[in-house]
Amino acid sequence: MQRPTNTWEQVSNLNSTQQPNTSMELCTDLLHFTSAFQLFLQTLALTHLSGHYSVCVVRSIHDDVRLEFPRAIVTVTLEAPANTTDTTFGDRLVRSINAGCEGFMVLEGALFPFLDHFRSAHEAAYFRAHNKRIIATVGLGPVERERLLQHDTMEVTPNMLLVEVNESEGMVGLYTTKLSPQEPRGIVAELMLLERFCLGEELLLGLPESIRKFPDKLIDMEGRRVRLSTLPYPPCSVANEVPLGEGNARSTVPANYSLQADGTEILMVLELCRRHNCTLEIELVANSQWGQVYPNGSADGLIGSLIDRRSDVAVAAIYRWYNWYQYMTMSAYTGRSGVSALVPRPRLLPYWQTPFLSFPPSLWLMVAVSFCVGTVAVFLTEHARHHIRPLSRSTSHNNRLIDSIFFMVSLYVEQSVPLPNSLLAGSMLLTFLLFGGFMIGNSYAGALACVMTIPRNEKSIDTRADFAASGMKWSGPTVAWMNSLLMAEQPELVTIRDRYEVHGGDTLARYSHTRRDMGYVHERLQYGSYALESFINLNATRLLQPLKEDVFWEQIVTACSKTWPLMGHYDDLILRVQQNGILRYWELGSVIRNMGLEIQRNLANARVQDSDHEPVKLRMAHFLGVFFILFVGLSLASVIFVAELVMFRANSNLTTKQKVEVESVD
Repeated sequence: MQRPTNTWEQVSNLNSTQQPNTSMELCTDLLHFTSAFQLFLQTLALTHLSGHYSVCVVRSIHDDVRLEFPRAIVTVTLEAPANTTDTTFGDRLVRSINAGCEGFMVLEGALFPFLDHFRSAHEAAYFRAHNKRIIATVGLGPVERERLLQHDTMEVTPNMLLVEVNESEGMVGLYTTKLSPQEPRGIVAELMLLERFCLGEELLLGLPESIRKFPDKLIDMEGRRVRLSTLPYPPCSVANEVPLGEGNARSTVPANYSLQADGTEILMVLELCRRHNCTLEIELVANSQWGQVYPNGSADGLIGSLIDRRSDVAVAAIYRWYNWYQYMTMSAYTGRSGVSALVPRPRLLPYWQTPFLSFPPSLWLMVAVSFCVGTVAVFLTEHARHHIRPLSRSTSHNNRLIDSIFFMVSLYVEQSVPLPNSLLAGSMLLTFLLFGGFMIGNSYAGALACVMTIPRNEKSIDTRADFAASGMKWSGPTVAWMNSLLMAEQPELVTIRDRYEVHGGDTLARYSHTRRDMGYVHERLQYGSYALESFINLNATRLLQPLKEDVFWEQIVTACSKTWPLMGHYDDLILRVQQNGILRYWELGSVIRNMGLEIQRNLANARVQDSDHEPVKLRMAHFLGVFFILFVGLSLASVIFVAELVMFRANSNLTTKQKVEVESVD
């Protein structure tokens, strides 16, 4: 079949082989047909592509199509123009997509190169278009038909309108692809004739009724598949094996079981399939990781399934990570997530510390300083008093440092002390010291009564600043949690990011019960539910508590292939679910079905004051501190007594030896 845009070449050939009158008639017919066909293509473009931001015309450099179109038109040629630096057709197609092309007008001869580069060009482009439509002129011979129907882009280009031209008869046939599910997996494509008609003047009045609406194969997908990759992460995504035929989804590879899918995000995709009559196929990624892209271009986890084209959609509380953006399309946000840390709950302080808990360390320091200053003042005052008014020899032993120390101790423990009044300055000093000791003693007694009746706990880690200052590390099973902090510049966030460690699930399960110097990453969803990694079990939630504030927060999105045709419908569904509050119902139901409410209650009430923190009756354990002080005092006294005894005996032996030596000399 000849291209209608090469009419002048055909006319010149006819002029050399036909009679003048016949050549003139054929030339006139071809010119009329070409003009009518150009007008027909323009009518198709205006009818079906005018809603797009811009339209891309893909053609050979020898083709000539002139469209009067109200939107921007970008022309892409198979051959490189002389004034461009793009050396390949793929580069030119990427550049045109980045210019905003959403609709494509593909001329004959350019369709198969366009389809060959469709996926790779869209994956390389940074512009995302949701409602892609293709209008293509093509010759549908047996070879072209078979090649088209077997092409691997049929599944991602369902909205395609094919125009077959028969110039000799002046007829145009309009076809579209009919996509049906194929067992065990995949699709099968067929061509479906929409209309065949002659390009006459009556067509100028408008398109036939059968093609006034674009053939949309997304409203009813007739059971075709939507491939989803995920990992077990309740309450966002759950997929359990059930007997074949009983679940609401199936595996992406043939298996002897079905899958019962659940979770807030998977329910969103299931609702999409219910509305558009599609079948959900799920791939559970190996090692249950979000994955990452390596410098050599390979990838694993959820992002690897999208890059390798094994899935169309990936869900499991994925955030708007900038290092993933170039490989996928991000949906409208499906929820808010606050990422924080589970830290060990503060334990009750041991009872032997009770006598020392009445004052904080800073106050203990001030008491010690005042004690030392008072001791020195008493010692100097006594020296001055004895110098000014000497006393009898029998009382001279009171003017020692140890006497001043015991004098201050007696004041602090509210015991009676001698107050000499022979010197007015000394009397005034001792009076104020007595008042200060009285205040300190009573304050200590009142604080001690409070400590003994209301149990004290270790210092609690409540805020992000507390967590950063504690020096505590935190951990999770994957480094993907830190993708959101890669660009962080706040000192607290940088410190927290640098302390993050990655450990295996079994190791973390053991650490959560045994280590009190480590926190564990978790997230709190939009309506207050906690999404936990699998290593946090019921017993661990009794030992841990969440911070009062988020370390950081993110928006949860669905990661989609750049060529997934349902992207626009999916975003519309997300917004409808959000504005009607259905997501809250889904979240609560998924928590009840897959996690249970006891774990949620343990974490939600971890900071609620319970009966263990109410005033208690005094028990023998409260006096452990007193016994501890008594034990330390007795131990020190015994050691000092033994040392003094040894020194006394040594001095006695030395004195006896000296006497013997003196007597022997005499």
